[in-house]
Amino acid sequence: MKRFFLLVTLGFVVFFSTSCQKRQDKTLERNLFTFILSCTGGSLSACNADCVAKYPNITGDNYPTASTCFSNCSTNCSLSATLLLLTNK
Repeated sequence: MKRFFLLVTLGFVVFFSTSCQKRQDKTLERNLFTFILSCTGGSLSACNADCVAKYPNITGDNYPTASTCFSNCSTNCSLSATLLLLTNK
């Protein structure tokens, strides 16, 4: 009976260890997707030019949104970060 219990336990361990799925790293795909969607124009200068076109006169009322636009360009259009993602794969 002890051997049967050991065999059943071992069977469950083998079954559950082989049925687990591997975690796939989607970091590169997600970051490239963010770059494509968020970096208007595909470069930092084009993105900044788009922000300047949207907010030609930065006043106290639109300063937070204009600042967010320029900040998003700096974050999402960072070519060095994108190249690091591509070379780490």
